Amino acid sequence: MKKVLFLPLFTMNSGHHQAASALMEAFSRENPSIICEKIDFLSYVSKPLEHVISTQYLNGIKYFSGSYNTFYKHFFKKTSKVMQYTYELLFLEKMEMLITQKQPDLIICTHSFPSFLISKLKEYGVCEIPVINCYTDFFKNSLWGGERIDWHFVPSADFKQQLIEESVSPDQIVITGILTNDAFKRKKREKRINKEKLHVLIAGGSQGVGDHFSLLDKVEESVEYRVLCGSNHQLYQKLSELKSSSIIPLSYISSPQTMNELYDWADVLVTKPGGVTTSEALKKNLPIFVHSVLPGQEEINVEYLQEKGFIYRLNDEEPLIQQIQAKLDNEAMAFKMRKNSNQYFDEMEVQSNTDLFHFIEDRMMNDAKVQDARLDLIFSKIYSTLMR
Repeated sequence: MKKVLFLPLFTMNSGHHQAASALMEAFSRENPSIICEKIDFLSYVSKPLEHVISTQYLNGIKYFSGSYNTFYKHFFKKTSKVMQYTYELLFLEKMEMLITQKQPDLIICTHSFPSFLISKLKEYGVCEIPVINCYTDFFKNSLWGGERIDWHFVPSADFKQQLIEESVSPDQIVITGILTNDAFKRKKREKRINKEKLHVLIAGGSQGVGDHFSLLDKVEESVEYRVLCGSNHQLYQKLSELKSSSIIPLSYISSPQTMNELYDWADVLVTKPGGVTTSEALKKNLPIFVHSVLPGQEEINVEYLQEKGFIYRLNDEEPLIQQIQAKLDNEAMAFKMRKNSNQYFDEMEVQSNTDLFHFIEDRMMNDAKVQDARLDLIFSKIYSTLMR
């Protein structure tokens, strides 16, 4: 019986968990005999430690954005030999212990920190289990394991090229996009014609939209809002007390099917530039307006998304709906965004998690093929070295 171990880092619901869950669902649907287990690595190491770090993370991005930026740049960089040694000293044996205990046939990392540790174990000859990096942002931080990782599931052709420049074989890279649940079907958006109300979906990740309640200060009769409050109970309460038929607050939604229905209802999405949420909206062909950016990875995500023309940045000094309507009424700009989105999805080498599961099963879950693939990779690297 085959076992697959999925490794995010924290317990908090994030894109790392959502991507893992989306792929786990495909495993369960296509071959229930494969045992899939998802473990938050820091919780495995120490639940109190995980709680402290995750709490400090949330407080850092909320109250000390500048400090968190500094933390992110240092914590997720391997350029510091001191930090690298510290990671290994504190966590490497714990990762080896986890792998020894679980005895998986395949490991899938949806966070860079587990990937870094497993890459080190492979470097030291301790781990021979096939490992996949499953990236959940549009950029690669330098903590992710590289050449020693068996497969890389990347969000874009640009990302693939970056890995190739870092000496990863192109044969080890698959352009999958950032993984989203198969419930989110690619949808062609028709132009809004004579629609009574503009449907605006406002999202802010699992923690809610936070201080951006001011987005709804001036509510127009021609607009209807659905607000994803996540676990932000205070925001949910504030919006509920308005008793407005035009503003419907929604608490945390775990069902991909329900989220898919919301995306179908919406004309636009107002959100933060998280990798998974943005990918879901791109798949649904929704115009994306970014209301705020968290320090760290979201700041890097938003640079890429703007460069590619996938999003619009909102200006806090101008009315929300005025900005949205101006973009929607600009047919040339709307056409360009749809074109950019279509070109992005044309890059994909697999179209669904179901297809990705069969790719994994064929390449990594078949013992004979795994051995052949490893030999092919070894000879490929030897050949590349000789040809330099």
